[in-house]
Amino acid sequence: MGLTINYKISTQRRLTLAAVRELVAALRERAVKIGFAEVGELMAVGPDFPGAWHFPPDAKTAADVLAPLEGWLFYADPGEDSESVRMGLCRYQNVSGWRLQGFCKTQYASNHGWEHFLKCHRSVVELLWAAEDLKLRVKVLDEGELFETGSHARLRRNIEKYNRCLASFGGALKDAAEASGVTVQSAIHSHPDFERLEAEGMSTHGRAVDSAVQLVKRLAEDA
Repeated sequence: MGLTINYKISTQRRLTLAAVRELVAALRERAVKIGFAEVGELMAVGPDFPGAWHFPPDAKTAADVLAPLEGWLFYADPGEDSESVRMGLCRYQNVSGWRLQGFCKTQYASNHGWEHFLKCHRSVVELLWAAEDLKLRVKVLDEGELFETGSHARLRRNIEKYNRCLASFGGALKDAAEASGVTVQSAIHSHPDFERLEAEGMSTHGRAVDSAVQLVKRLAEDA
């Protein structure tokens, strides 16, 4: 759970593996200029490379997931408590063109304040914009709506909404667990405004939170 940027990058251009490397290298240079906390080196991708799988639209089980045949990618770290983003292009059996899909959860960068969260989230979005500038096809579902709108105000409203929801659920779940002698801790509990977010979240989502906690308790009892 948490505010996440989901993305798919692709091109139908008939590119050689060497040409793909040059394209991904150009995207990596954009990442360096954007100012990520850390940008990894280019990595050659093969069937045994972890984390570059392709999920076809009709995939129903793990057996339907495709391993890459070849490709290039790199990782970039936006900043503390944000997930790293993976960027590149790979080729897959019986799939046309070159592509890569992934996600980056930036939610918990907000534990370090709005400015830090904005820098982390915007860095990922700018890198996706850069991929568009390089004539790659980019499909994005940004739960913060920054990619689609460019609006910092909307992003701020969304991160507040997500934080309130997670804080209220996380607080209720922690209380229920501790009543049973179990310790529960998650990243949202480290947010400096956790108590305010929890109270605001409960005032809005209290009934849904209570229902979710009761469901979790029943599942735990049946396990």
